[in-house]
Amino acid sequence: MTRVSKWMLFLCFLGLVAAGCDDGSSDSADMSVGGEGEGEGEGEGEGEGEGEGEGEGEGEGEGQNPYYDGTESARLGAPDNEAMCATCHSNDGTQDGYSGNTLKDIAYHTSFKGDDTATLLDGSNACITGWMGGTALTEESAEWAALGGYIRSISAMDQTTPNAIAPEVLADEAAYEAAYAGGDAAAGEASYNLACARCHTEELTINNRPAYSLEVLKNFPAGRIAQKVRTSGPPPSGMNDMADTTPGPMPFFELKDLPHDDLADIIAFIKQ
Repeated sequence: MTRVSKWMLFLCFLGLVAAGCDDGSSDSADMSVGGEGEGEGEGEGEGEGEGEGEGEGEGEGEGQNPYYDGTESARLGAPDNEAMCATCHSNDGTQDGYSGNTLKDIAYHTSFKGDDTATLLDGSNACITGWMGGTALTEESAEWAALGGYIRSISAMDQTTPNAIAPEVLADEAAYEAAYAGGDAAAGEASYNLACARCHTEELTINNRPAYSLEVLKNFPAGRIAQKVRTSGPPPSGMNDMADTTPGPMPFFELKDLPHDDLADIIAFIKQ
């Protein structure tokens, strides 16, 4: 082989080596770009996942609460209890048609239940044990952390004035009958559906017994119905009075919750 031929072979070898290095660099670059793409894709996926999770969490937070209007609320009561906080209390300031005061803006009141209890927990337990037949919650219980936390979340800290309790207490059953005579039965149907039907038409189990149906309510005297609605039973001891012939818990409706004429109409509708 001549010197020229050897030189030509050497140049070809260098060309092949250079081509191989270029290919390797190109592959490395491609791999690097591909890696960046995969990393970006994974990052985007993680970002999307975080965004979806945040959206779901926010949506759940803005909705209702199982300790207000769900099964967890009913479970605070007796084993068969179906009444929930939402049965008697709104969570948006609405009062019409509810026997209890709204839960909105109550958490920071200085007292509860007409000054009978000093803390939100004690006021809540009055409902849980008295109306729903459940066991009193404690500061350490998970149920109270959930329920109390929810009530605080819908309450303004500057709303501290307690709600006064002012049930209409007349002399006796006959006085109630006279006071609520002459109602309009036709108008009473709508008022009954708003204020009474959620328990009595559905025969909702409250504590451990169903609420009386409309047909059963017809059998009670008009005065006794009015007295029960206004005071939960004969004065002075309310629902614990043994003279109460309508057994079972029933939160009372004050005049601000159920105006005089509306109750007169409801009684006329029931008794027609």
